[in-house]
Amino acid sequence: MDDVEKYIEKRKLQDKDFAENFDKGYEEFKINELKNFDISEYLNNKEIRDEYLAQVLNDGDKDEILEALENIEKSKT
Repeated sequence: MDDVEKYIEKRKLQDKDFAENFDKGYEEFKINELKNFDISEYLNNKEIRDEYLAQVLNDGDKDEILEALENIEKSKT
């Protein structure tokens, strides 16, 4: 268990309100972060775009390949 996990467990024992609401709040946080993730923001050079496309071509289906091409195009703007 790392330090953050230890802190959370200790805080849950000390604070009833925190304990009751932490798990739900954390799940909502993770969901919102994933919804807001935009891979095109990270495709900032040719090598990264090439590797991304190679992975999708290797593992993806038609829809994933089309999405990857859109992400690459978006990253160039």
